[in-house]
Amino acid sequence: MILQNRKARIPLRANFVTGDYQANNASFTSVMSMKEIAISGPGGVSAALSGALYVAAAGQPRIIPGFGFLREPAARNMVSMRNAAPIDISGWTLLNSRPSGASAALVDDTDSLRFARTPDGSEYIFKALLDSGDMNGNVVEFYNPSTTTDFAIPFFSAGAGAQVASSVYAKCITGACYLTVTGGGGSTPDFFGGSWTRIGRVHTATATGGQGRLVVRAGGRVRVILAQVETDVITSPIITLGQPAARGDDFLEVRGRNLFDRPHTIVVEAEIAAQNNIERTFMQLGNPNGEVMTVARTTDHALTGSQWNSFKKPCVPRLFGPGKVRIAHRIGTRGQTIAAAGLAAHAPFLEPPSRLDRLAVGARLDGSLPMSGWIRSIEIIEEVGDDDLEALVANDNDAFLGETRRYVSPRGDDSNDGRTPQTAWKTLAKTADGTQFWPGTHFFLERGGSWSETLRPGNRCTYRAYGNGAAPKVGIGQLFAVDENGASDWRVMGLHLTGATQRGVNAYGGYGIMLVDCEVSGNGSRTDNNSIGIAIRGNTRKAESVLVSAPSGVEVQSYAISEAVLTGIVRIECTTGGTGSATRWRVRRPDGTLLAGTASGGVAFSQNGISFTLTGTASVGDVVEIRNKPFSEIAFPTAANADDVWIERCYVHDNIGKAAGDAIYIEGIGGIVAVIGCDIPPPEGAQADCIQIGRNTHLYVRNPAHAIVRANRVAAYTGGGKGAIVVRSETCLIEGNRVRGHNFCIAVMASGLVRWNYCEQADLYPYSWGIGPGEDNDVVSLHIYGNTIVGCRRGISSSGNGTTTLTLDGRIARQQYRKDFVANDNDIRNADVAIFVDRPTSGRVQFNRASGVAQLLDIRTAALPPGETELRTTRAFVSQAA
Repeated sequence: MILQNRKARIPLRANFVTGDYQANNASFTSVMSMKEIAISGPGGVSAALSGALYVAAAGQPRIIPGFGFLREPAARNMVSMRNAAPIDISGWTLLNSRPSGASAALVDDTDSLRFARTPDGSEYIFKALLDSGDMNGNVVEFYNPSTTTDFAIPFFSAGAGAQVASSVYAKCITGACYLTVTGGGGSTPDFFGGSWTRIGRVHTATATGGQGRLVVRAGGRVRVILAQVETDVITSPIITLGQPAARGDDFLEVRGRNLFDRPHTIVVEAEIAAQNNIERTFMQLGNPNGEVMTVARTTDHALTGSQWNSFKKPCVPRLFGPGKVRIAHRIGTRGQTIAAAGLAAHAPFLEPPSRLDRLAVGARLDGSLPMSGWIRSIEIIEEVGDDDLEALVANDNDAFLGETRRYVSPRGDDSNDGRTPQTAWKTLAKTADGTQFWPGTHFFLERGGSWSETLRPGNRCTYRAYGNGAAPKVGIGQLFAVDENGASDWRVMGLHLTGATQRGVNAYGGYGIMLVDCEVSGNGSRTDNNSIGIAIRGNTRKAESVLVSAPSGVEVQSYAISEAVLTGIVRIECTTGGTGSATRWRVRRPDGTLLAGTASGGVAFSQNGISFTLTGTASVGDVVEIRNKPFSEIAFPTAANADDVWIERCYVHDNIGKAAGDAIYIEGIGGIVAVIGCDIPPPEGAQADCIQIGRNTHLYVRNPAHAIVRANRVAAYTGGGKGAIVVRSETCLIEGNRVRGHNFCIAVMASGLVRWNYCEQADLYPYSWGIGPGEDNDVVSLHIYGNTIVGCRRGISSSGNGTTTLTLDGRIARQQYRKDFVANDNDIRNADVAIFVDRPTSGRVQFNRASGVAQLLDIRTAALPPGETELRTTRAFVSQAA
């Protein structure tokens, strides 16, 4: 038997330049033979990039080898003349006010037309039109004998405020000419060329309109052919036969769900005309429901990606044309990424629409907002990594202006433009000045450099390293190394964030934040309670209370009740009457129990989550009532909301704090929260966790979070009382982590999966655990399987915190529920208890393995959550070793 290497799958390739057409490992000699591609066109004339004109049969796509497939907006040539084969000068108006002797005449210029060459001399401009009979060799000649006065020849009218694109092929025998619109519509530069050349301009007429004219300068003799007047943009010539004529749409669509139903990358290479201020589309991918993802050159002159259900718009600035552009659109499990000019822009938190099955290239799926230019090739390949994605689009991008990058170097100068390493800026202050760059700019900091400044990101911008040597250091001596600056959708890559006195990264209220391949170290202070390595937070719904009643002589000041207090009425009862500080008060919780101690008039009271100050006159028996609202009555905040955080491959170490000191602290974030592939040695702080993802559920944020904690290596600080990983989100995926705990390894208050983790040494207290919930919320559908748990006092625990539970309806007096709690196929070693249950718990415990465990199951309650029928423990363990 002969074994052959399996041929790599090529979902689709259509190269219109070379004629290479492939789909699903099959090759085709013509794009018209591919069932995956629907292509059509109006036929007619196409203006190649070289300047040569070609002719396609009516109803056929305009594909020219060496150039590609021409995609242009539908257009209408509004001139009333025979513009390609004139038989007289009709359509050109001779004004009575023209200079004496100025004239227009029909001239046979066949030889000049036939041998007219493109600027590079490689092709004949008009040969195809002469051969096809579309041109008859005649041209119109205008002569201006005046030595002082220009000769204006009207050939169209421009309506009030209209944007018209006028063009003509011209050759100056003597003198010069230009195109203009009267009334201030602008004009082309003077053209002096003695060879046939197309001149043109997009004019915006004034509010009163104007007249479009060819103007022959004094002493000029000018010949013209193929006059054209369109709206918005200059396209290939449209032949007219004495009256306006239209050209229909070009059409290119790739179809087939099999091409788009898995992670993939679409690469389009094009050569575009100069783009005006109208949005122009490069591609749009959609499904039968009308849900679409679009990559377009938007009116802010950026290449922008958008999705039908999101305001997120990753972009690369600034795309004008004319020139080549190579664009990639990657769609995968992380969301969408666009790339061009060697740079990638991410929106990695968006789930793409399902059942994607068609791709329009060069326009929307409905044909609107088409681009103008040549589609050179389309390729659909597998999903590629970030570096490969940027490499795919690194070349042939001269349609972009030099606005995609800015460079910063300790050897730079802030008076430079920052556009190249040779003209780098010196300070990070320049990167925070929004007048110096565009959203989506990539900032490159020189390796080996060090900045005693705070990096303040801009919207949709990326900050990364260039050159050789150690990663750039940022933040030395500052409060924060990175401060979000009110910006969103920013990314920091490969920087060393170090030496800040409080936090390496501080962000509050931004969305779409990415930290990739960064080192975060040496930040914080042992005297600062707010010191944290990386702190990314958003505003959350918080406890609120309302004053229900108070005696007329009593003023209640600055009262508050925290979410730790049972929901209901707090009664403050006067036990000693009098005025001011003479009064005494006792505090009764909503369940009727009394707080220890008493409150004095005029003195702030704060105990067990209840605080207030009472002043004025009261009598014994007077009562102040304050109601603690349930969360269901509390509105979500409208400011400083935050969504989507992605932290990947970061080394977070040697950061210190006093009370907190967490390595990574993420709170109040909706959407996606991901911490992947990070290395986190023990952070130092009394309450420090390695990774804490908290207050991201429906109780706190409008868009509850899904947390992904994957492939991290973390070790808890043993000088405090906390653990390694805390996840308090709506749903979660916690997998493949190597965790050394202290009080716990993984505390998870979320629905989701905890699998394939290696957890060890959570042995601080008798109740310390390897994996399980640990706080005062109900948990539903937490599935724990395939983990190895070694040296933890309790391997897996369904326990919680206290005897009250925080719910949407408020804090209520009952233990937390654990519904559909699953612990299967785990390997638990050297524990006091393998699996511990002391809360109402349903679900199943099956097929686990244990060795060196004193007690396999410790189930302290038979209670079940409402509506549940059992906690199945038959075959809870399939093997046990002493």
